[in-house]
Amino acid sequence: MDNIILERISPKYFTPRNIGQSEIWNRNAVFQKGKKFLVVAPSGSGKSTLATAMLGTHFQYEGNIKYDQQPVKNLHLEQIVEHRKDGISLLFQDVRLIKNLTVSENILLRVFNQDRKKFIPKMKAYAEILGIENLLDKKAENCSYGERQRSAIIRSLINPTDFLVYDECFSHLDLDNKKIAFSLIHEVSQESGSSVIFFELNEFPFEHEYQILHL
Repeated sequence: MDNIILERISPKYFTPRNIGQSEIWNRNAVFQKGKKFLVVAPSGSGKSTLATAMLGTHFQYEGNIKYDQQPVKNLHLEQIVEHRKDGISLLFQDVRLIKNLTVSENILLRVFNQDRKKFIPKMKAYAEILGIENLLDKKAENCSYGERQRSAIIRSLINPTDFLVYDECFSHLDLDNKKIAFSLIHEVSQESGSSVIFFELNEFPFEHEYQILHL
């Protein structure tokens, strides 16, 4: 997938704060593969609503979201699920690891039916960078929220999609760990040619070259 296109979309059942000043709601916007974006908005502006709509989990909006030229509303569920394998992924705000699986088992779920062994060196390398290499055999339910958040970031990167979407994925990390996680996401996305779309409450408190859009 090369583009995610938003055509004058707005939520059906609520009016986001600052909708009149939004650079996305009720406007046309294109997220191109390989480009990097930071979407900034205060609480109540519909960040999670938009992120999940882009993933195709609901259609509670006016206007159109397109994967290239295909309106997501017109796709069959099987086609939407297929796009989630290599087209678009979302790290949800609530992380969504399976509690009774280990961290490594959770991470390797994203490789689907491929040979898991070939992804293990990469998983270990990313875990070392994020400081959770000693947690790979620990069950997710026994990890702190910050540890689970770092685990979920690795899961998103182990087999990256064309569009990597993150909904406040650093909310339980301190500034140092936030910088490290951001650098890892950026580096992996550069290697894979993926687009990155961060949804955040505020701009990052460190230097970056991502295009900033206000929701």
